[in-house]
Formats: sequence, C-alpha cells, structure tokens
Amino acid sequence: QIESMIRDYKLVWWFVGTILMSVGHFETPAFALPLPSTTHTSTPSLQKDEKTFKIIRDKVVYSRWRSIISRVVQMPNGNEVDFDIVDQKGVGAATIFAWDSKSKTATIVKEYNPGPNKVLCGLAAGIVESAKHNSDFDEAARQELEEECHLSGGTWHRLLNPNTSMAMDKYVVTEIVAYLVVDPTKVANPPPLDAEEDIEIIEGVSIKEILEMIRNGEMNCIGALSSLLAIEKLRELSEI
Repeated sequence: QIESMIRDYKLVWWFVGTILMSVGHFETPAFALPLPSTTHTSTPSLQKDEKTFKIIRDKVVYSRWRSIISRVVQMPNGNEVDFDIVDQKGVGAATIFAWDSKSKTATIVKEYNPGPNKVLCGLAAGIVESAKHNSDFDEAARQELEEECHLSGGTWHRLLNPNTSMAMDKYVVTEIVAYLVVDPTKVANPPPLDAEEDIEIIEGVSIKEILEMIRNGEMNCIGALSSLLAIEKLRELSEI
C-alpha cells in the first residue's frame, strides 16, 4: 500500500511538472515518469461524423472596411437561426513572430486596439489583400513584417500544418496563418504604415516577458496564441 501511495504521489508531481514546464516555470522532476504508451496511430479527425449545418442565406446588413452579415443557418434539428457574422476585406490574415537568435529575444509591436479601447502589445500582423498581396499569405506576412517592425529576410517557419488556417473567432469569417521568422534584418527605408495605424516597435523582448504580458492581459488574443505557437517552435528548433 505504501509503494502504491508513493507511485501516486510521483504521478501527480509528474503531471504538475509537465504543465509547468510548458510555460517555462519548472525543471524536469528528478523522478519524472515515462509517458504511458498508446495504441493510437493517428489523431481522430474533428470532421468525422459531423452534423450538417446548412447556410440558408447570407445578407450584408452593414459594410465599410468590415461588414456585418446576417447569416441564416439551418441547424441539425431543423431550426433556422439568424447569426450576426463579422467579415472584412481580404482572404485572411497573417501574424509574424520575429526572433533574434543571438540575443534570444523577440521584436513585437505595441498599438491602440479600438475594440477594447486599450493600448496592447501584439505581433506584426495584417489582412491578406488581393490587390496588395495577390491573396498570398506568405507575401502578406513578409510585407507586414517590413511595414510594422522594419524587418526583412530571415528564415521563415509556417506555424500551422500545410494548407491550414485557423478561425479567428466563432462569429468571424477571417482565418489566420501564424509565422515565425528567425534572424530578420533591419530595413533602411521601410514602407509607411496604414493611415489608421500608430505602432510602437519594441525590440529585445524575452520569452519570459512575453509570457508575463499574456498572463497580465497586456497582449491581444491573436498575438498571444501566435506567440505561444512560435515559442513551441523555438523549443523544437533548440533556440530556447
């Protein structure tokens, strides 16, 4: 019975240690237990056996840079529900986490977020426009990094699986692709910001500082998620 209690104690601490390690707060426990073996050979698809949701009608009820769409959807039980959906010009959006491998720090941005009416930190980011970027996510990412962080070049990593983007929000059409760029260089004559932008470039930000920003609510949600994906990739690259 004592041996069983000791093993349970170790298992609990292995679990806690694993979680804390994922946010950089803990070293590997001396008594870390091996992960249990599994017989699963692939990740179950979220698309499997999905219910059917049929769009009956889309109607634009407000339109400027962003639009509000009245979307009537037939639910699996037959009910028709009218949702307010946010759309914006472009085919999606890109976020870029810029990393310096020598200083082991990132370059991020600080700007006014009119929705929450707050000045928040975030990453270089922008809408993927058909005219400006030819609807190309990679090209949009490079241009936005140069425009907002005055950086160019470097080694690029797409942080999602190939041909994959992630939904911005439950009620938003826009989907996002996140990027990590390692060792971009400064641009002497960067392109001008868009008229509505007032961006402060913040260099030399450590991973610890970024995680604190996220915990303190000082970074917007999209920037936070993209930063966490980039941090995981940096671990994989043995950068941190």
